[in-house]
Amino acid sequence: MRTQPCTAAIRQGRLRKAEHAQGENHSETIALLKTADKTSVKHLSALLALKTKSGYSHAPITPGESKRAGRAAEALVEAARRTSASAGMNA
Repeated sequence: MRTQPCTAAIRQGRLRKAEHAQGENHSETIALLKTADKTSVKHLSALLALKTKSGYSHAPITPGESKRAGRAAEALVEAARRTSASAGMNA
């Protein structure tokens, strides 16, 4: 069973169950994540910036941006795994 990072944060008492970002405003999501896991904020911010560029710009992403995005995604997955493991949940 896979667990959402927010679920693990809820179990650890870092987020209340009713807290979640709604809508399409990514800054709300970043602010909420900051309360649960400050180190993951930079990784999510990097991915969201690239999402905006690739979705709304005519300029292609560079190989460096692609590599950075991969590293950011890996870091977020690893953070979710650590959080799940420390909460005693299966990842």
